Amino acid sequence: MREKSFSFKKVLFAFAALLSGCGTAHSSPQETPLSTDQPIVQKTEEPSSVMSPNSHETDDFTASLIRFIEDKGYQNQNYIISPTSFRAALALAAAGADSDTKAELLTAMGFSSMEELNQWYSSVAASENRFNQWLKNAADEFEENKKYYGDSEKAPDGAFRLVNSIWRNTKSTGKLSNTYQAYVKEHYGAVAENVPENRITDAVNGWISENTNGLIPKISNDLSSSDLLLANALYLRSAWIDSFDEYLTREGDFTASDQRIVKKEFMHQRSEFAFYEDDETTMVCLPMHGGVNALFILGNSENAMEKLRSASLETVDVTLPKFETETSLSENELIDFCKARGAELAFTSNADFSIMSEEMKLYITDIIQKARIKTEESGIEAAAATVIAMTEGAAPFEEEPIIKVFKADHPFHFILFTDNGTPEPLFFGQIVE
Repeated sequence: MREKSFSFKKVLFAFAALLSGCGTAHSSPQETPLSTDQPIVQKTEEPSSVMSPNSHETDDFTASLIRFIEDKGYQNQNYIISPTSFRAALALAAAGADSDTKAELLTAMGFSSMEELNQWYSSVAASENRFNQWLKNAADEFEENKKYYGDSEKAPDGAFRLVNSIWRNTKSTGKLSNTYQAYVKEHYGAVAENVPENRITDAVNGWISENTNGLIPKISNDLSSSDLLLANALYLRSAWIDSFDEYLTREGDFTASDQRIVKKEFMHQRSEFAFYEDDETTMVCLPMHGGVNALFILGNSENAMEKLRSASLETVDVTLPKFETETSLSENELIDFCKARGAELAFTSNADFSIMSEEMKLYITDIIQKARIKTEESGIEAAAATVIAMTEGAAPFEEEPIIKVFKADHPFHFILFTDNGTPEPLFFGQIVE
């Protein structure tokens, strides 16, 4: 079943609906230190029991961003975005804003206070910590029992990195306040660097490349005109709990959104996954190591929240294309999104970033995000970087068991989300060609 118009315009992705997560019927010994990798499909559990105070706002922010990006021309294109990276960069700006500027930014982000914002960031950081703790435990277990593994077995590999930084151009007239620097270091781990105008572009690009494992080698060719840069990098590399065997990968036909037939390499496996299907929608959720999940959706995605609540653990024949896609948002899309959600002052000469610096009369001139994803038989590698550019001065104009089948040989969406109390949508995207 295919739909003619492939869009999420009608969908409000309430990620609280994913509270039951997705899992297989079995897991490797390396996963036992963390319960997040266990099968947890629970159709009868009420989500309110584990919903955080700001979950509704999180859902609304993500759904609004998806609709906005598709309305900007991405509806019939491959794309990937990171709501998490975007929000984290905005958090650095909100922390330095005051009065109505702060209130507008918080509202645009879906929060009523800095306390709620910090609670959200802490929950994402907790998922990062759980992933890294799982990786350490798995590596220790592998090393301890290496003699029992075959020679071809490799040590567990993966990465989950969420980092922030601040870059002050030394050509600027003022300095950042000690209060602001202490706050962002405490809550977001961000440290401010003072860099000369002729080095700031290379410095920021180098930091992004290092923290995304080279997946995003640079975010801009020239950042030297900005007085201050607020940067976030998000990097995820994780293996499927049930990996795809390379010998089963075959070339096949993929029907694009415009009905063209294109050749792709399709991965294949049969295992137990959280699965849902009706006359309009087919969904499968593939768990990954370290408490991360990948949801793939074919067909009509309306009412996805209710449908996923009804997912059951099934033996599923999964066929997925190997794909790699990247997206660069650098044409004011993210500024326009903030404005559409009520944040106006931050982008004008009337902006109040006095907590950040009383000497520098700053306003936001640009928000850039680059994101990229690669999938293969062993797992997924995805990264995003978001940079907020700020400038001083006046603002410009602005039996065998029944086998279910999930065959992604036509347009589909994908979501990488954390498997915690209130799942965080780290990456969202679609493949249409």
